[in-house]
Amino acid sequence: MLKEQILEALKTKYKAYGLSNDALDRIASLREKTVEKAEDIEGAVADATTLDLIAKEIQRQRDQAIQKNSESQRAFEAYKAAHPEPDKGGAGDDDKNKATSQDIASIVKAAVADAVAPLNEKITALETSKSAEAALSTAHSSFFNGDYAKKYKDQATDAWERAVELNEATGNKMTAEELAAKASGYFNKAVSRLGVDTSKPFQADPPKNDEEGTIDWSEEVARKKAQGLIPDGK
Repeated sequence: MLKEQILEALKTKYKAYGLSNDALDRIASLREKTVEKAEDIEGAVADATTLDLIAKEIQRQRDQAIQKNSESQRAFEAYKAAHPEPDKGGAGDDDKNKATSQDIASIVKAAVADAVAPLNEKITALETSKSAEAALSTAHSSFFNGDYAKKYKDQATDAWERAVELNEATGNKMTAEELAAKASGYFNKAVSRLGVDTSKPFQADPPKNDEEGTIDWSEEVARKKAQGLIPDGK
């Protein structure tokens, strides 16, 4: 089934995010509804929709961590209220009890921060991936929609792949405009070897010559002559 294949792809790609099997299973179930063929799984697992679902699951974990630690703090406060420390008298006891409470509160606060920090980092990383994916899509459309790129498809494809490789090698930090410009630079250099100057307005190919494009009417003329509809020129 597609769901199992999607689930395995998710486990492989997002292993570093530490998502539970239940979380990944929820995502796989949702993606199964939109993925029609096995060959579409790789793209679907990496697209913006999946990244959004991953981010939501991490946010769910973060919220659970905050809630758990908040519950621990409330439980401590309730215990402290139910079990007040005996008054031993003497100067400084109140200050000591106050300091103890503050220390415990700080420990609880630090525990919350420690639990949430790595989840926040993962969310930030996912947001960065989403931005990179959006830039890639926008740049691809911008570059390949050009008339020259449409005409010289092989050179355009090679230029695009080189630009994407460079972007990946530098941490996917290029904006859509920078990526499209880099691809265009590679492309312009490649087609210039063919004598093409992309700085000039694009001109479509001229119509086919008579030998290639003219319709042969000879059979129709012969038939009309046989029917007497066209005078025979003999």
